[in-house]
Amino acid sequence: MTHLLTGATGFVGAAMALELLDRTPDDLRCLVRGPDAAAATLRLHNALSHAARLYDRADLIPAIAGRTRAVAGDVTEPGCGVDPSALPPVTAVWHAAASLRFEDRYAAEIHTMNVVGAGNVVDLAKALGGPPLNHVSTAYVAGARTGTVTETVADPAVRTHNHYERTKIEGELIVARSGLDWRILRPSIVIGHSRTLAVTSYSGMYGFLSALLVFRRTVERNFGHLLRFKAIPLIADPDAPLDFVPVDLVARDSVTVGLHGPSETVYHLTNPAAPFVGGAIAELFESTGLRPPRYVTGDGQFTSMDRKLDDAVEFYSSYLAYAKTFDRANTDAAAAAAVVRTDAEFPMPPGTVRRFADWYLELIRADGRVSAPARQLFAYRTGRR
Repeated sequence: MTHLLTGATGFVGAAMALELLDRTPDDLRCLVRGPDAAAATLRLHNALSHAARLYDRADLIPAIAGRTRAVAGDVTEPGCGVDPSALPPVTAVWHAAASLRFEDRYAAEIHTMNVVGAGNVVDLAKALGGPPLNHVSTAYVAGARTGTVTETVADPAVRTHNHYERTKIEGELIVARSGLDWRILRPSIVIGHSRTLAVTSYSGMYGFLSALLVFRRTVERNFGHLLRFKAIPLIADPDAPLDFVPVDLVARDSVTVGLHGPSETVYHLTNPAAPFVGGAIAELFESTGLRPPRYVTGDGQFTSMDRKLDDAVEFYSSYLAYAKTFDRANTDAAAAAAVVRTDAEFPMPPGTVRRFADWYLELIRADGRVSAPARQLFAYRTGRR
Protein backbone atom coordinates (compact mmCIF):
# COMPACT_ATOMS: atom_id res chain seq x y z
CA MET A 1 0.00 0.00 0.00
CA THR A 2 1.06 3.60 -0.60
CA HIS A 3 0.26 6.78 1.33
CA LEU A 4 0.54 10.27 -0.17
CA LEU A 5 1.70 13.01 2.23
CA THR A 6 2.01 16.77 1.97
CA GLY A 7 4.18 18.73 4.40
CA ALA A 8 6.48 15.77 5.10
CA THR A 9 9.55 18.03 5.29
CA GLY A 10 7.87 20.08 8.02
CA PHE A 11 7.60 19.69 11.77
CA VAL A 12 4.35 17.77 12.21
CA GLY A 13 4.42 16.21 8.75
CA ALA A 14 7.88 14.69 9.24
CA ALA A 15 6.86 13.19 12.58
CA MET A 16 3.75 11.70 10.94
CA ALA A 17 5.87 10.21 8.15
CA LEU A 18 8.21 8.59 10.69
CA GLU A 19 5.22 7.21 12.59
CA LEU A 20 3.78 5.68 9.42
CA LEU A 21 7.14 4.09 8.60
CA ASP A 22 7.35 2.70 12.13
CA ARG A 23 3.82 1.31 12.35
CA THR A 24 3.11 0.12 8.82
CA PRO A 25 5.04 -1.71 6.08
CA ASP A 26 3.65 0.75 3.54
CA ASP A 27 5.43 3.03 1.08
CA LEU A 28 5.19 6.82 1.29
CA ARG A 29 5.00 9.25 -1.59
CA CYS A 30 5.56 12.78 -0.35
CA LEU A 31 4.69 15.96 -2.21
CA VAL A 32 7.81 18.14 -2.02
CA ARG A 33 8.76 21.34 -3.80
CA GLY A 34 11.75 20.92 -6.08
CA PRO A 35 12.87 21.23 -9.69
CA ASP A 36 12.50 17.49 -10.23
CA ALA A 37 11.79 14.24 -8.40
CA ALA A 38 15.47 13.56 -7.67
CA ALA A 39 16.07 16.94 -6.02
CA ALA A 40 12.79 16.71 -4.13
CA THR A 41 13.64 13.20 -2.89
CA LEU A 42 17.05 14.38 -1.64
CA ARG A 43 15.36 17.19 0.28
CA LEU A 44 12.80 14.76 1.68
CA HIS A 45 15.36 12.18 2.80
CA ASN A 46 17.53 14.86 4.43
CA ALA A 47 14.56 16.26 6.35
CA LEU A 48 13.25 12.89 7.54
CA SER A 49 16.70 11.58 8.48
CA HIS A 50 17.39 14.79 10.41
CA ALA A 51 14.13 14.38 12.34
CA ALA A 52 14.78 10.67 12.95
CA ARG A 53 18.16 11.41 14.52
CA LEU A 54 16.76 14.20 16.68
CA TYR A 55 13.98 11.92 17.92
CA ASP A 56 16.34 9.01 18.66
CA ARG A 57 14.89 6.98 15.80
CA ALA A 58 17.95 6.54 13.60
CA ASP A 59 16.76 2.95 13.20
CA LEU A 60 14.19 4.32 10.74
CA ILE A 61 16.78 5.75 8.35
CA PRO A 62 16.92 2.56 6.21
CA ALA A 63 13.11 2.71 5.89
CA ILE A 64 13.36 6.37 4.89
CA ALA A 65 15.79 5.45 2.11
CA GLY A 66 13.86 2.39 0.99
CA ARG A 67 10.19 3.27 1.40
CA THR A 68 9.88 7.02 0.86
CA ARG A 69 10.05 8.90 -2.40
CA ALA A 70 9.24 12.49 -3.26
CA VAL A 71 6.80 13.63 -5.87
CA ALA A 72 7.81 17.07 -7.16
CA GLY A 73 4.84 19.37 -6.71
CA ASP A 74 3.31 22.25 -4.77
CA VAL A 75 -0.05 22.43 -3.01
CA THR A 76 -0.51 26.00 -4.24
CA GLU A 77 -0.74 24.78 -7.86
CA PRO A 78 -3.89 23.30 -9.42
CA GLY A 79 -3.96 19.59 -8.69
CA CYS A 80 -0.80 20.22 -6.67
CA GLY A 81 1.13 20.17 -9.94
CA VAL A 82 1.01 16.37 -9.97
CA ASP A 83 0.17 13.98 -12.79
CA PRO A 84 -2.11 11.43 -11.06
CA SER A 85 -1.17 8.75 -13.59
CA ALA A 86 2.44 8.93 -12.40
CA LEU A 87 1.45 7.71 -8.93
CA PRO A 88 0.70 4.15 -7.81
CA PRO A 89 -2.72 3.44 -6.27
CA VAL A 90 -2.96 5.59 -3.13
CA THR A 91 -4.38 4.15 0.11
CA ALA A 92 -4.79 7.50 1.88
CA VAL A 93 -3.83 11.15 1.52
CA TRP A 94 -2.36 12.98 4.53
CA HIS A 95 -2.39 16.77 4.18
CA ALA A 96 -0.04 18.46 6.66
CA ALA A 97 1.37 21.30 4.52
CA ALA A 98 0.36 24.75 5.77
CA SER A 99 1.49 28.31 6.25
CA LEU A 100 2.02 29.18 9.91
CA ARG A 101 2.28 32.91 9.26
CA PHE A 102 -0.37 35.21 10.70
CA GLU A 103 0.59 38.82 9.93
CA ASP A 104 -1.61 41.01 7.72
CA ARG A 105 1.20 41.54 5.21
CA TYR A 106 1.21 37.80 4.48
CA ALA A 107 -2.57 37.48 4.09
CA ALA A 108 -2.42 36.44 0.43
CA GLU A 109 0.27 33.81 1.06
CA ILE A 110 -1.60 32.40 4.06
CA HIS A 111 -4.83 32.14 2.07
CA THR A 112 -3.09 30.50 -0.87
CA MET A 113 -1.40 27.86 1.28
CA ASN A 114 -4.19 27.08 3.72
CA VAL A 115 -7.34 27.59 1.66
CA VAL A 116 -6.40 27.24 -2.00
CA GLY A 117 -3.96 24.49 -0.98
CA ALA A 118 -6.68 22.52 0.78
CA GLY A 119 -8.84 22.73 -2.33
CA ASN A 120 -5.98 21.60 -4.55
CA VAL A 121 -5.31 18.60 -2.31
CA VAL A 122 -9.00 17.69 -2.43
CA ASP A 123 -8.91 17.90 -6.23
CA LEU A 124 -5.81 15.70 -6.36
CA ALA A 125 -7.42 13.12 -4.07
CA LYS A 126 -10.46 13.00 -6.35
CA ALA A 127 -8.22 12.59 -9.40
CA LEU A 128 -6.57 9.66 -7.62
CA GLY A 129 -9.91 7.90 -7.26
CA GLY A 130 -11.03 9.36 -3.93
CA PRO A 131 -8.89 7.74 -1.21
CA PRO A 132 -9.55 8.92 2.37
CA LEU A 133 -8.17 12.39 3.18
CA ASN A 134 -6.62 13.02 6.61
CA HIS A 135 -6.39 16.80 6.91
CA VAL A 136 -4.24 18.48 9.58
CA SER A 137 -5.93 21.60 10.95
CA THR A 138 -5.47 23.24 14.37
CA ALA A 139 -7.37 23.06 17.63
CA TYR A 140 -7.35 26.86 17.58
CA VAL A 141 -10.01 27.10 14.90
CA ALA A 142 -11.94 27.66 18.14
CA GLY A 143 -10.79 31.28 17.92
CA ALA A 144 -12.10 33.41 20.79
CA ARG A 145 -14.36 30.68 22.15
CA THR A 146 -13.90 29.68 25.76
CA GLY A 147 -14.86 26.58 27.71
CA THR A 148 -14.94 23.08 26.25
CA VAL A 149 -14.29 22.85 22.51
CA THR A 150 -15.97 19.84 20.92
CA GLU A 151 -14.73 17.68 18.06
CA THR A 152 -17.03 19.15 15.41
CA VAL A 153 -16.31 20.90 12.13
CA ALA A 154 -15.25 24.52 12.58
CA ASP A 155 -17.91 27.21 12.88
CA PRO A 156 -17.40 29.86 10.17
CA ALA A 157 -19.11 32.45 12.39
CA VAL A 158 -16.57 32.17 15.21
CA ARG A 159 -14.50 35.26 15.99
CA THR A 160 -10.84 34.68 15.13
CA HIS A 161 -7.65 36.50 16.03
CA ASN A 162 -5.64 36.36 12.82
CA HIS A 163 -5.46 35.17 9.23
CA TYR A 164 -4.00 31.83 10.25
CA GLU A 165 -7.02 30.83 12.34
CA ARG A 166 -9.48 32.11 9.72
CA THR A 167 -7.84 30.21 6.86
CA LYS A 168 -7.66 27.00 8.87
CA ILE A 169 -11.42 27.26 9.42
CA GLU A 170 -11.94 27.73 5.68
CA GLY A 171 -9.68 24.76 4.97
CA GLU A 172 -11.73 22.53 7.28
CA LEU A 173 -14.94 23.53 5.53
CA ILE A 174 -13.47 22.71 2.10
CA VAL A 175 -12.48 19.26 3.32
CA ALA A 176 -15.78 18.59 5.10
CA ARG A 177 -17.74 19.51 1.96
CA SER A 178 -15.46 17.59 -0.42
CA GLY A 179 -17.50 14.40 -0.69
CA LEU A 180 -14.40 12.38 0.21
CA ASP A 181 -14.01 10.14 3.24
CA TRP A 182 -12.29 12.74 5.39
CA ARG A 183 -10.85 13.08 8.86
CA ILE A 184 -9.84 16.41 10.38
CA LEU A 185 -6.86 16.20 12.75
CA ARG A 186 -6.45 19.11 15.16
CA PRO A 187 -3.18 19.45 17.07
CA SER A 188 -2.90 22.17 19.69
CA ILE A 189 0.46 23.90 20.43
CA VAL A 190 3.04 21.40 19.25
CA ILE A 191 6.36 21.34 21.10
CA GLY A 192 9.45 19.14 20.91
CA HIS A 193 9.78 15.40 21.31
CA SER A 194 8.58 14.04 24.65
CA ARG A 195 11.87 12.24 25.37
CA THR A 196 14.61 14.05 23.47
CA LEU A 197 12.98 17.53 23.67
CA ALA A 198 14.19 18.14 20.10
CA VAL A 199 12.21 20.21 17.63
CA THR A 200 12.54 21.01 13.93
CA SER A 201 10.49 24.21 14.04
CA TYR A 202 10.76 27.64 15.52
CA SER A 203 7.09 28.56 15.47
CA GLY A 204 4.62 28.22 18.34
CA MET A 205 6.26 28.19 21.76
CA TYR A 206 9.64 28.65 20.11
CA GLY A 207 8.50 31.74 18.23
CA PHE A 208 7.29 33.13 21.56
CA LEU A 209 10.72 32.50 23.08
CA SER A 210 12.41 34.24 20.16
CA ALA A 211 10.09 37.22 20.58
CA LEU A 212 11.07 37.45 24.26
CA LEU A 213 14.77 37.36 23.37
CA VAL A 214 14.40 40.14 20.80
CA PHE A 215 12.38 42.22 23.27
CA ARG A 216 14.96 41.80 26.03
CA ARG A 217 17.81 42.73 23.70
CA THR A 218 15.96 45.84 22.46
CA VAL A 219 15.22 47.05 25.99
CA GLU A 220 18.77 46.39 27.20
CA ARG A 221 20.17 48.37 24.27
CA ASN A 222 18.08 51.40 25.28
CA PHE A 223 17.57 51.06 29.03
CA GLY A 224 20.33 48.81 30.31
CA HIS A 225 19.31 46.18 32.84
CA LEU A 226 15.90 47.65 33.69
CA LEU A 227 14.18 44.31 33.07
CA ARG A 228 16.06 42.72 35.95
CA PHE A 229 13.83 44.76 38.25
CA LYS A 230 10.66 45.39 36.24
CA ALA A 231 7.90 42.85 35.59
CA ILE A 232 6.32 43.60 32.22
CA PRO A 233 2.50 43.36 32.00
CA LEU A 234 1.09 40.62 29.77
CA ILE A 235 -2.52 40.26 28.67
CA ALA A 236 -3.25 36.69 29.70
CA ASP A 237 -5.32 34.51 32.01
CA PRO A 238 -2.84 32.75 34.31
CA ASP A 239 -5.44 30.12 35.20
CA ALA A 240 -6.16 29.10 31.60
CA PRO A 241 -4.78 25.79 30.29
CA LEU A 242 -1.91 26.19 27.81
CA ASP A 243 -2.24 23.12 25.61
CA PHE A 244 1.36 22.13 24.86
CA VAL A 245 1.61 18.67 23.28
CA PRO A 246 4.84 16.90 22.18
CA VAL A 247 5.23 16.26 18.48
CA ASP A 248 5.61 12.50 18.85
CA LEU A 249 2.26 12.28 20.65
CA VAL A 250 0.64 14.30 17.87
CA ALA A 251 2.14 11.95 15.27
CA ARG A 252 1.05 8.87 17.22
CA ASP A 253 -2.53 10.07 17.56
CA SER A 254 -2.63 11.27 13.94
CA VAL A 255 -1.65 7.89 12.57
CA THR A 256 -3.95 6.03 14.97
CA VAL A 257 -7.05 7.98 13.98
CA GLY A 258 -5.98 8.18 10.33
CA LEU A 259 -5.64 4.41 10.08
CA HIS A 260 -8.39 3.28 12.43
CA GLY A 261 -10.81 6.12 13.24
CA PRO A 262 -14.21 6.58 11.61
CA SER A 263 -14.28 8.99 8.68
CA GLU A 264 -16.22 12.27 8.56
CA THR A 265 -14.98 12.88 12.09
CA VAL A 266 -12.91 15.57 13.81
CA TYR A 267 -10.12 14.52 16.18
CA HIS A 268 -8.35 16.66 18.77
CA LEU A 269 -4.63 15.85 19.13
CA THR A 270 -4.19 17.64 22.42
CA ASN A 271 -2.86 17.19 25.94
CA PRO A 272 -5.41 16.85 28.77
CA ALA A 273 -2.57 17.29 31.28
CA ALA A 274 -1.25 20.52 29.77
CA PRO A 275 0.16 23.18 32.12
CA PHE A 276 -1.56 26.43 33.01
CA VAL A 277 -0.61 29.77 31.48
CA GLY A 278 0.74 31.26 34.70
CA GLY A 279 3.30 28.57 35.45
CA ALA A 280 4.29 27.91 31.84
CA ILE A 281 4.77 31.56 30.91
CA ALA A 282 6.79 32.19 34.08
CA GLU A 283 9.17 29.40 33.04
CA LEU A 284 9.49 30.80 29.50
CA PHE A 285 10.18 34.32 30.77
CA GLU A 286 12.74 33.09 33.30
CA SER A 287 14.49 30.96 30.68
CA THR A 288 15.16 34.12 28.65
CA GLY A 289 16.38 36.14 31.64
CA LEU A 290 13.15 38.05 32.27
CA ARG A 291 11.11 38.36 35.44
CA PRO A 292 7.73 36.59 35.30
CA PRO A 293 5.14 39.02 33.91
CA ARG A 294 2.27 40.76 35.65
CA TYR A 295 -1.01 39.45 34.25
CA VAL A 296 -3.50 42.09 33.16
CA THR A 297 -6.79 42.06 31.25
CA GLY A 298 -6.20 45.07 28.98
CA ASP A 299 -3.62 47.50 27.64
CA GLY A 300 -5.10 50.71 29.04
CA GLN A 301 -2.06 51.54 31.17
CA PHE A 302 0.69 50.18 28.90
CA THR A 303 3.87 52.18 28.44
CA SER A 304 5.62 52.29 25.07
CA MET A 305 7.91 49.51 26.34
CA ASP A 306 4.95 47.38 27.37
CA ARG A 307 3.42 47.81 23.92
CA LYS A 308 6.57 46.55 22.24
CA LEU A 309 6.17 43.22 24.01
CA ASP A 310 2.42 43.16 23.41
CA ASP A 311 2.98 43.69 19.68
CA ALA A 312 5.68 41.00 19.59
CA VAL A 313 3.46 38.32 21.13
CA GLU A 314 0.15 39.38 19.56
CA PHE A 315 -0.19 36.11 17.65
CA TYR A 316 -0.19 34.11 20.89
CA SER A 317 -3.10 35.98 22.50
CA SER A 318 -5.58 33.27 21.54
CA TYR A 319 -3.50 30.77 23.51
CA LEU A 320 -3.01 32.98 26.55
CA ALA A 321 -6.19 34.95 27.18
CA TYR A 322 -9.08 32.64 26.23
CA ALA A 323 -9.46 29.70 28.60
CA LYS A 324 -10.48 26.59 26.70
CA THR A 325 -10.14 22.83 26.95
CA PHE A 326 -10.41 20.38 24.09
CA ASP A 327 -12.69 17.36 24.17
CA ARG A 328 -10.87 14.20 23.01
CA ALA A 329 -13.73 11.70 22.99
CA ASN A 330 -13.31 10.81 19.31
CA THR A 331 -9.53 10.49 19.50
CA ASP A 332 -9.60 8.38 22.64
CA ALA A 333 -12.34 6.13 21.26
CA ALA A 334 -10.36 5.50 18.07
CA ALA A 335 -7.26 4.59 20.07
CA ALA A 336 -9.23 2.23 22.31
CA ALA A 337 -10.91 0.53 19.35
CA ALA A 338 -7.57 0.08 17.60
CA VAL A 339 -6.04 -1.40 20.77
CA VAL A 340 -3.14 1.02 20.35
CA ARG A 341 -0.97 1.74 23.36
CA THR A 342 -1.64 5.36 24.11
CA ASP A 343 -1.01 7.64 27.04
CA ALA A 344 -3.56 10.34 26.35
CA GLU A 345 -1.87 12.67 28.82
CA PHE A 346 1.65 14.09 28.95
CA PRO A 347 1.96 15.51 32.49
CA MET A 348 4.00 18.72 32.62
CA PRO A 349 4.88 19.41 36.28
CA PRO A 350 6.87 22.54 37.19
CA GLY A 351 10.18 22.64 35.35
CA THR A 352 8.99 20.69 32.30
CA VAL A 353 8.34 23.71 30.09
CA ARG A 354 11.73 25.11 31.13
CA ARG A 355 13.45 21.91 29.90
CA PHE A 356 11.87 22.23 26.46
CA ALA A 357 12.78 25.93 26.34
CA ASP A 358 16.37 25.30 27.40
CA TRP A 359 16.88 22.79 24.58
CA TYR A 360 15.92 25.46 22.06
CA LEU A 361 17.89 28.23 23.75
CA GLU A 362 21.00 26.07 23.83
CA LEU A 363 20.65 25.56 20.08
CA ILE A 364 20.59 29.34 19.65
CA ARG A 365 23.65 29.81 21.86
CA ALA A 366 25.56 27.04 20.10
CA ASP A 367 24.81 28.69 16.77
CA GLY A 368 26.07 32.05 18.04
CA ARG A 369 22.81 33.83 17.30
CA VAL A 370 20.64 36.22 19.25
CA SER A 371 17.03 35.12 18.91
CA ALA A 372 16.64 32.11 16.60
CA PRO A 373 18.82 29.30 15.25
CA ALA A 374 20.06 29.31 11.68
CA ARG A 375 17.33 28.31 9.26
CA GLN A 376 19.39 25.45 7.85
CA LEU A 377 19.39 23.74 11.26
CA PHE A 378 15.74 22.94 10.69
CA ALA A 379 14.10 20.51 8.33
CA TYR A 380 11.82 22.94 6.55
CA ARG A 381 11.48 26.45 5.24
CA THR A 382 10.28 29.00 7.78
CA GLY A 383 6.58 29.75 7.63
CA ARG A 384 5.53 26.30 6.46
CA ARG A 385 4.77 23.32 8.61
